[in-house]
Amino acid sequence: MEATVQPKSNFNFKQIFGKPIDAIDDILADKEKHIRIFEIPKKDGTKRKIIAPDFKLKYIQKAVYYKILKKYKADNASHGFVNKRGIVTNAIQHVGSNSVGKIDIEKFFDTISEKHLKNCLFGNRNICRLCKNYTMMLEGRCNPSLYANKTENYPHKCEEIKSIFMEGYCEKTGYQSLFKRLIDICTYKGFAAQGFPTSPMVANIVMRGFDKAMTKHCEEQGVIYTRYADDLSFSSKTLSSKDLKEKTKLKAYRLLWAFGFKPKRQKTKYRSKTGRMTICGIVVNVKTSIKKYTIKLFRAKVHHATVKFPEQTTRGKLKALKGWASFLMAVDKEKGKYYMEKLITFERQKFGDQSPIPIESNTESLIDGVVNIDEGHA
Repeated sequence: MEATVQPKSNFNFKQIFGKPIDAIDDILADKEKHIRIFEIPKKDGTKRKIIAPDFKLKYIQKAVYYKILKKYKADNASHGFVNKRGIVTNAIQHVGSNSVGKIDIEKFFDTISEKHLKNCLFGNRNICRLCKNYTMMLEGRCNPSLYANKTENYPHKCEEIKSIFMEGYCEKTGYQSLFKRLIDICTYKGFAAQGFPTSPMVANIVMRGFDKAMTKHCEEQGVIYTRYADDLSFSSKTLSSKDLKEKTKLKAYRLLWAFGFKPKRQKTKYRSKTGRMTICGIVVNVKTSIKKYTIKLFRAKVHHATVKFPEQTTRGKLKALKGWASFLMAVDKEKGKYYMEKLITFERQKFGDQSPIPIESNTESLIDGVVNIDEGHA
């Protein structure tokens, strides 16, 4: 029996991806066949393009997520797509403030490029543990950091860095690069895609430098800064909304431009405690709460789905309502649990499902649910 030829690489592709290198390359070479593109309406009347991978592509993307991307630590200011953080923990940081501000990033995922990834993925020593030259790094003979390699002359030069930054390196040497494939797996036509399971984590990795710089500036100004995906939030216990705007808006804009992003000017808003202050749809004036109008609208939707027009209620509609009930549980546990129980009881009666009633909520990806119910968040 003919032995499998191992590729010339410092990484074991089969161990990382669960598939041999040829199978991965076949999928990447014909990526168009492994995706489905569709659009969903946004509240402003425009449409959001979703690029959804098929089972084969999603399999290797999830392998990348669990084996590689999860080894990167998100900045403390980041609350989106981070374990034990979410939309509610993001809002809690700003409760009881004198003023709040919000800046959105325009076309966030669509702006994250291969160039961002090339500059942000290197330097993680946890990834080096998977490299066959790991002992060289421990002995100080090589280093995964781009900056360290620019300032120091190491005896061994990292092949992955050379693969990315030296044109034609892989073709000339036959080296099979993990990071070149990693970037290809996480992007479509050179950019991250909404619909790829890797995109949220990639976004947090790319934004780490921005978060650190923005946090440093805000701490110097006595301002609290957090980020939930593409929503930047600022607050102060003492500053007026005008002063908060002066201390944060221009700095945030300049940093976004420096990192290759664009602020969404029409979504930049600053408010004082004399009015209702919200962070990602959650009111933060005195405590975390949800607007009464939003809860009334949600209650009506639940009534329509379970009482008035039960024959029109699909599994998909129930799933969306349960997602919003889970979000409500995170903010108001008793009220959220009441609606969750109601929805699950109806689900059991109609579809025979035996879904357990969750004790704790999961708000990790519920921001779209908030928008759907509330017609937007300010």
